[in-house]
Amino acid sequence: MAAIPFFLRLIAVALGLGVAQWTSDSVSFASGYSFAFSVLILGAVLTLLKPVLVLLMLPFVILTLGVGLWFVNALLVMLTSSLIPGFYLADWGSAFWSAIWVSLFTLGAMAMSGKKDQGFRRVVVHQSGFRRNGSAPGASPEQNPKKAPKKEDDDVIDI
Repeated sequence: MAAIPFFLRLIAVALGLGVAQWTSDSVSFASGYSFAFSVLILGAVLTLLKPVLVLLMLPFVILTLGVGLWFVNALLVMLTSSLIPGFYLADWGSAFWSAIWVSLFTLGAMAMSGKKDQGFRRVVVHQSGFRRNGSAPGASPEQNPKKAPKKEDDDVIDI
């Protein structure tokens, strides 16, 4: 997953929470200040706590084929709702609904950020103690008549 700048994440969180409030009566904010503080706190929580929670819940995330990430996001939305006095969620479903919207807008922000995956890199692996022809170190090619050593370098593994 490519990292996105914090400001772009805040925009995605603001859009996600705004759409969640607009589409559902169970998500509400008392004022614009509570909305702004909710965006800041949720952005910070997603940046700092989400990687730790995903690591702790990794078997669940793998078992659910990634849908468990929405549950992690819903937990973080509920945490933010409990920290901000003007951010009201009616139930777990409203937190999940908000988490879906925040996730979708964050995915869009990652696509817009322009950060591409570095792709495949060349890794060179050298294993000490063995030669390409299977002989032990220090043994001459005449002692191992199976195979003569190659002249080219085959120690490169493309990953």
